Amino acid sequence: MAESRSISERLAKMPPGRHLLPRDFVAQNQRERILLATAELVAERSFQKTTIESIAKTARVALSTFYEHFDDKEACFLAAFDESVEAAAAVFAELVDPADDWADQIAGGLEVFLEMVGTETPRATLCIVESQAAGTAALARYQAMLEGVAPKLREGRALNPRAARLPEGLEVSIAGGIAWLVHQRLVAGEAGHAKELLPEVLQITLTPYVGELEAGRAADEARARIAA
Repeated sequence: MAESRSISERLAKMPPGRHLLPRDFVAQNQRERILLATAELVAERSFQKTTIESIAKTARVALSTFYEHFDDKEACFLAAFDESVEAAAAVFAELVDPADDWADQIAGGLEVFLEMVGTETPRATLCIVESQAAGTAALARYQAMLEGVAPKLREGRALNPRAARLPEGLEVSIAGGIAWLVHQRLVAGEAGHAKELLPEVLQITLTPYVGELEAGRAADEARARIAA
């Protein structure tokens, strides 16, 4: 991974006030601070209870600066969602080797995902929990996120000689099931233990493609790694 810091830590942090940095850099940094503040506040208070004023205060920007970047709270939320998904995708691209066998890629990807849930909890909460209660546009983003996982999962059908019998919507259902398990951990305040879900989600994800026995072996290996 190019950066050892978390996604949030990679966002630039600058003190408020006057300085001599180029205007476009300042604007971008202000925008990033607003997005980070949005994720933190929404995770703490919920989308409905988060106000634009509180976002601006937490981001250490003027209220007028918020409106220079976003028309309203929903637009800010959607931007925070998109930025979080894009940042996570970059981490996956860096940490999951496309040269690995499909099952190993899936195992590695799930492990990275659950690790990010624990280390990037505000963003995970925004994307997995609050997106389902922040309006129709946010819900559409959430559904698109699940559907975005489907193509990689569908590659596993090549490993199943009876793949033609698998339901068309299987992959989105698997993604939704994993998201629900993580949703439960987030709501319970147990994001730090999300990685303990790895054996279960591996079993759920791999079984339709490689069979129960092979999926069980992968789950046992994951369980051993967690216990070590």
